[in-house]
Amino acid sequence: MGIKIRSKMKIKKKRIKMKTKSQTTTLVLSVLLFCVTASHAAEQTKQKPNVLFIAVDDMNDWTDTLKGNPQAKTPHMEALAAKGITFTNAHCAAPACGPSRSAIMSGILPSTSGNYVNKSSLIHNPILNESVLLPEFFQQNGYQVVGGGKLFHGYHFNHEVRGRGFDEYFPSKTQDLPSFEGLKFTSKLPLGGWGPPADWGPCHPDVTVDDHPDGITANWASEKLLGGKLEEPFFLGAGIFQPHLPNYAPQEYFDRFPLEEIKLPEGFREDDLDDVPAAHAKMAHNPWLKRIRQTGQWKPAIQAYLACTAMVDDLIGQIVEALEESPYADNTIIVLWSDHGFQLGEKGRWGKYSLWERATRVNLMWVVPDVTTPGTTSERPVNLLDIYPTLASLTGCEPPKGQMEGKDLTTLMKNPEAEWDKTSLTVFGYKNYGLRSERYRYITYADGTEELYDHKSDRWEWQNLADNPEYAEVKQEMRKELPTHHEPNGVTYVPPKPNWGQKKTKAKK
Repeated sequence: MGIKIRSKMKIKKKRIKMKTKSQTTTLVLSVLLFCVTASHAAEQTKQKPNVLFIAVDDMNDWTDTLKGNPQAKTPHMEALAAKGITFTNAHCAAPACGPSRSAIMSGILPSTSGNYVNKSSLIHNPILNESVLLPEFFQQNGYQVVGGGKLFHGYHFNHEVRGRGFDEYFPSKTQDLPSFEGLKFTSKLPLGGWGPPADWGPCHPDVTVDDHPDGITANWASEKLLGGKLEEPFFLGAGIFQPHLPNYAPQEYFDRFPLEEIKLPEGFREDDLDDVPAAHAKMAHNPWLKRIRQTGQWKPAIQAYLACTAMVDDLIGQIVEALEESPYADNTIIVLWSDHGFQLGEKGRWGKYSLWERATRVNLMWVVPDVTTPGTTSERPVNLLDIYPTLASLTGCEPPKGQMEGKDLTTLMKNPEAEWDKTSLTVFGYKNYGLRSERYRYITYADGTEELYDHKSDRWEWQNLADNPEYAEVKQEMRKELPTHHEPNGVTYVPPKPNWGQKKTKAKK
């Protein structure tokens, strides 16, 4: 009996040992599986591409790439274009900083959100405030998100967004721009007492590009890339303020465009507004052009715009060069965009704030490793609203459901001439729409009046064809692309007056 018991005990011990051995094997396998899974997850995260997001303010098509003015000199943008794809028929969602950038950062049309003008609030607009903003999107998907300079509209960032979605911001999460103090060497304004925003001219002789707010931002971005301390994957946004007014740049940039060689805009025509509906005048419209012409400042103002654009081009080149010399060069998407265009006399305007080509056409360039073909262009109509969904697609991150109203541009990146039965919509104010196809621009105002231009024969939009019965079918087809929902105007705010360094204080736009 005792023997049997001992035998049973031996068997039990053996079973326990076997069980322990089995458990150990299972544990080892589990640990190995966990390590492999973790390693695979880490590898997948590491393989996600970084994003270099370069924003420029008020830059129209006066660049070498878009050829809006033969006097423009932007060799660094031309070099960037040679590395990837340029969309030559790209347009803004709205021809003003606030609504344009709100649309880019949310992926939502102004006609859906009700964010139509610069005074439209972002955080007091429930549609925008409850959306996942682009920096938040990348943050939620495991990206380190850093930014500097003007990425959002100034008031939105400094007073409302306050760094939302960013792990780090330069100069701070409540100030997007370095100070403008000390840039201009004279207090005399070209238009008299019209204030610093209506100002242009060379900086103080001691000021170099490194002292300029945009130079400071570009140096910060370059140091971030060259420092090698960014955590991959990362989203790095660099916002350049020029050529937004006031147009200040070091003297060397003005010297590149001798005043005696400056030409007036090719698209200007004295009687250009004779066939245009009166509704255009109800949009934001400053009287600067008349004053500029009266005071003999047209060519100096154009010179300043070209000078500032040339400076911005140098800074773009600096940032891109820093990326190329960094450890991140082979795994970083570059997207460069300007938030809207700018009229320098065309259609009697000095500024943006219209639905015509010069105010809506923008620079949009992409360099995407293993996707874009160097030196390609696409004439298909696209929009800045397309940036968000395209970045989501390229990084393999699921976009917020029901939020994206733009289109994924990867199809055109792979084949610039792919079928693209789409148009590009610009919204400026309640029920005011500009629609651009590959050939036509159709504008309709809230009062029902219209404009139609054939870009095949009328590059400068001099002949309004809206009342021509031969184009009735074209208008009918274009109308099908207009929004069916028109959100009322959202909550507005009264922004504080900007101070451009006149009283030794920092400026906010």
